[in-house]
Amino acid sequence: MKEMANMSATYPLASTTFGAEEIEAAKAVFDSNQFTMGERVSKFEREFAEWTGAKHALMVNSGSSSNLLMVDLMIRRSNGGAPWKRGDEVLVPALSWPTTVWPLVQLGLVPVYVDVDPGTLAIDIESARSVLTPKTKGMFLIHVLGQAANMDKISAFCRENGITLLEDNCESLGAHFDGTHAGTFGIAGSYSCFFSHHISTMEGGMISTNDSALFDDFKSIRAHGWSRDRSDAGVWAKKHPELDPRFLFIMPGYNVRPTEVAAAIGSVQLRKLDAMLESREKLAYEVSEWTKKSAPWMKLVGSEHLTTKKLSRRERRHSWMTFPFRLDAKAPVKVSVVKELFEKAGVATRPIIAGNLARHPANAMVETRSAGSLKNCDEILANGFMIGCHPVLAPESREVLEKAFRSLGSF
Repeated sequence: MKEMANMSATYPLASTTFGAEEIEAAKAVFDSNQFTMGERVSKFEREFAEWTGAKHALMVNSGSSSNLLMVDLMIRRSNGGAPWKRGDEVLVPALSWPTTVWPLVQLGLVPVYVDVDPGTLAIDIESARSVLTPKTKGMFLIHVLGQAANMDKISAFCRENGITLLEDNCESLGAHFDGTHAGTFGIAGSYSCFFSHHISTMEGGMISTNDSALFDDFKSIRAHGWSRDRSDAGVWAKKHPELDPRFLFIMPGYNVRPTEVAAAIGSVQLRKLDAMLESREKLAYEVSEWTKKSAPWMKLVGSEHLTTKKLSRRERRHSWMTFPFRLDAKAPVKVSVVKELFEKAGVATRPIIAGNLARHPANAMVETRSAGSLKNCDEILANGFMIGCHPVLAPESREVLEKAFRSLGSF
């Protein structure tokens, strides 16, 4: 992998991890003259399923599309067995990104915002319990910024209350809970291969599931709703002999297919993933030490998972997508001062995800409900920020980052 380019000695939110192998993989696709979804997509799907330990994986054009398809199949299935219906309520964390929540609204469901656990930044069970009604049928969990949620508690809560679990794992590829990959606990999980995520195809997303019938329906709605590529395509063709089996549409669908170029690059990136996760972890350890030394009043969320021990793939609870920080009540300065210092030093900052999404004006246009208190999300919005975590980092950019942390010691 090439080192991050010297961007006038800055530390950006994200940087490329592409090298010669990715370029050669893309060239091979152009030489093949096969650009639309084909064997390279199928190959990457098999590799991704094996890497995560899921039975099936399906590639689409973005992690946002992954979320859209997962929600769609919760309200309509080819076999009629959908667990949700329009008007049902789905628990979502207020600390979230719009493309987790808006598909619920777009498909006639009601998002119910709940608070998050300050340690994991994932859904707080007691907050979720406080908003339960007979209409609560689902939970759309987010594994936040590389840290796997506590799946013992969340899985038990969902079982006890008859709740169907979806997992947005777009931010936490490589994170495991007790040896099981995040995103594989619920009925389906989403992943993102966007530029700033753990692996990049520039744009791209994945869905994992252990349900073979659901996997067939994902294949259909990914591409117009047709029966092509399904394991039961022959059954559908026999039911409708009057229709061309190549163009047999059995469900309402979308066109969110990926390209062969993206899949070819994804296969290369996946081979590098273990090494990139280890690099992210090493940088996280350094950042944690700099924070303790220069700004003990600032908390790197998730730092308790850091260790000097080399972790096996399944031991890794945290895969470090970014570095989220929270200032405590005794901080000598406001978060705005810290962010300004970082920005002037060349270190890009941003809110932790979207802060508290329940506070954004878009909600005035849609039907939602909220827990009585979202105090942890409000605190994160008021006193939190995050910076990038790079698996490939030029020495001069690392120096910029370390210097910024050292300067915090002046407060």
